Amino acid sequence: MKITREEKEDIARKLENKIPIEAILDDIRNSVNEKLERIHLIKRQDIKNIKVEYNISSDGILDTNDVVSLTKWVEGLRNREDSPVVLFKDQNIFDEDLYPGMKAEDFLLVIMNASQKDMLKFYGNDTICLDFTHGINAYGFDLATLLVLDDKREGFPAAFILSNRQDSTALKLAFAAIKEHACIAPKVLMTDDTESFFNAWKTVFGIPEKRLLCTWHVDRSWRRWLKIMDLLQALVHYIEALA
Repeated sequence: MKITREEKEDIARKLENKIPIEAILDDIRNSVNEKLERIHLIKRQDIKNIKVEYNISSDGILDTNDVVSLTKWVEGLRNREDSPVVLFKDQNIFDEDLYPGMKAEDFLLVIMNASQKDMLKFYGNDTICLDFTHGINAYGFDLATLLVLDDKREGFPAAFILSNRQDSTALKLAFAAIKEHACIAPKVLMTDDTESFFNAWKTVFGIPEKRLLCTWHVDRSWRRWLKIMDLLQALVHYIEALA
């Protein structure tokens, strides 16, 4: 009797998360009940073989190439029954039917686990906040987070969008995939001061009752405007001095 594929994948995920082999062995042996199965007889060498089979390094990395490692990690998640992968468009893939407007070199990943889906369904008709985190890696991928406000008015991340593009084309695809799991109509939408988020959102989910801007972006815009006004004022004084 062999270890099943599902059992191997479960062990591989633990190895990816840097869980020590001894801890994995202890966990498996502690799960023994009335029925003894092949998995309960697993040895250290079996886990080492799984490590080699799934190309997992000592650091829990699936491949020395970060992008390849990420792809393998996502594929592992997609094979799970409770897969949190809502949408995945890998690089070097071009399909105008599946990913309209996306180029072969574009990357798009949308992650939502079961808890996130439930939170979005429950709180998503009140307030949605959309936030971009730029420069998180050396590959030009940016992270967008879709947040809901819970009963305590605290933000809860309901979905993650990782992509090399921040335009409405990529965001519309991401939002459409999210909508398949939670069809919501929030009263309030908070975004930054760019239009890509809002344009993509209203195309997929419709126009919310209110749109708010993040206070940080409002402050930044005001500071930029004040600097422009200072420059214009200085220019006027300079021209008057030359007259």
